[in-house]
Amino acid sequence: METRWLYNTSETLPKLCEAAEKTCVIPMGCVEKHGLHLPLGQDIIQGSHLTYMASQLETVCVFPDFTFGDTPGKVPYSVPYGSICVPLDTQMLLLEQLCEQISDNGFKKILVLNAHGGNNLWLPTFSRKLYYKDYDFVFATTYVDLPAPHIMAEILEKEGSGSIPELTQEDEELIIKYHKQDMIIGHGCMGETAYMMGISPESVHLDRLGIESGQSTHKADHLLKAGIRLASNGWDINYPNAYSADDPIGCNERIGKAALRIEAERLAKIFKLFKEDNTLTEFSDSRRWKCR
Repeated sequence: METRWLYNTSETLPKLCEAAEKTCVIPMGCVEKHGLHLPLGQDIIQGSHLTYMASQLETVCVFPDFTFGDTPGKVPYSVPYGSICVPLDTQMLLLEQLCEQISDNGFKKILVLNAHGGNNLWLPTFSRKLYYKDYDFVFATTYVDLPAPHIMAEILEKEGSGSIPELTQEDEELIIKYHKQDMIIGHGCMGETAYMMGISPESVHLDRLGIESGQSTHKADHLLKAGIRLASNGWDINYPNAYSADDPIGCNERIGKAALRIEAERLAKIFKLFKEDNTLTEFSDSRRWKCR
């Protein structure tokens, strides 16, 4: 079934709404630098692709991408290197108005699938904002996880060689090695690189690894340890290259395809739970009645 809002017609969208049990998922990301080896659209590309993959396993409506999430607007790497920085109040207003439009079209359960860590700083506030308004829909968020290499290694250790059919023996050895080395997973990491290798390998430039460091400068650590909260939790200070990871040397399309499948299957389970559970709907109806 075609699950993407934009690919439906005015006649087929109501049928999708029924099949999705009135559930709509909004892929959310951003446009920003991801080291020198990954594209600027990494987060929204992976979020959009995974949402669609998961929707083919568990039917939900896939809303058009919320592309321009929250990115630091005044650090050296942002504007010169292609980041798009939209004011936060604009993002919040747009998301609220989009949710209203989605609801007007019959979808009463709205889930944001967030693929960008920066959005985690404002989405809880947005959810709280909706909490105090009398809307006829429920809103929730979930996130994109990064299976490579650690989740993959756990699968291999538990289920044995060959349990991830996309991988060769050499791939398995690489995954296990990185897992045992406690490879840093963050921004532009093995996990994100794997996703893009599976989606668009021509967009990945592994030859650019090693030019800029993905290791922390630790310049903000003393403030964070003292309990002082900073914008972006000091991330842009500790990682001025917009890259926080160990170099994903050896990542390939096979690892990417496996990572996409594993994550799509996980997300499909989340979509199913959100779609079928009535806890939020019943609570929302009860609270709305009491507020009148």
